[in-house]
Amino acid sequence: MNQPRQSSRIEYQHRQTHTVLTRRQLITGGLTAAVAMSSTELIYGAPVVADKIRVVVSNTRDYRSGLTLLSSRYKAALVDIGAEWCDYCRVIDQKILPDPDVRRAMEHVALLRVDVTRMDQDSQELLRYLQADGPPTLFIVDTKKGREFAGTRSVGIFHADDLVRRLSPFVPS
Repeated sequence: MNQPRQSSRIEYQHRQTHTVLTRRQLITGGLTAAVAMSSTELIYGAPVVADKIRVVVSNTRDYRSGLTLLSSRYKAALVDIGAEWCDYCRVIDQKILPDPDVRRAMEHVALLRVDVTRMDQDSQELLRYLQADGPPTLFIVDTKKGREFAGTRSVGIFHADDLVRRLSPFVPS
């Protein structure tokens, strides 16, 4: 028996407000004003990256739409594949992303959060599309082409200085 499919959505968090937009709202400019704003995001109760727009997706279509949205402002995006049940994802969100050196390196890189908490069919399809086994996985992509930059993928445990090293080619001199 087929379950009804949930409507496509992209979640956007700005400060402590949370708005869910439909694909139609996104396409018709629902996030245009939001992209111009800065934000402080909260994941698992901890600030992630200050003054950043963060897009949260859980399926392939929204992942592509999120990249399109971010491409108007950023050349690269850090794709952060995580889940609420992933213990190390909380370490990344609470300690690694807020690290001052990581925050400086992220000034010119967007954050695109892939939430696979539900591990449903959409999440599994997205993981296959991203060639990822599961969380925690991070890598940097070209927002216009959607291609992963070589040497930027991290799977499992890593340290803040490792992420800074991977982000350094995207930081203007």
